[in-house]
Amino acid sequence: MKRFFLFTCLYLTLSTISCDKKDEITDANQYPVWLQTKIDELTSKQNICKITDVTIIEYNGKTYYHIYCGLWSCSYCQLFDDNGNYAVWETNEFANFLKSGKVIKVLPACP
Repeated sequence: MKRFFLFTCLYLTLSTISCDKKDEITDANQYPVWLQTKIDELTSKQNICKITDVTIIEYNGKTYYHIYCGLWSCSYCQLFDDNGNYAVWETNEFANFLKSGKVIKVLPACP
């Protein structure tokens, strides 16, 4: 029993240490260049960067970035994949994205 307990502790310790963390964005200063460019394009004309957020969403193993300002009437119109392309959905896939997508983080668009 003691050996089993030690093995379990060792396994849990090693799995915690070896977790593969992606390059996690912790604030607006760490956005990829393409994302910062999109934010600048969308917010500069109306000077609304300070009231705009970026939601980072994980869905089906991919990362999506949703840029949104509360003044905009269109929700999820500025949704991009991790390459900076507009998210393209098959029939009913967007509904599944809304239901199953995991919000990782919501950050302000401006630093």
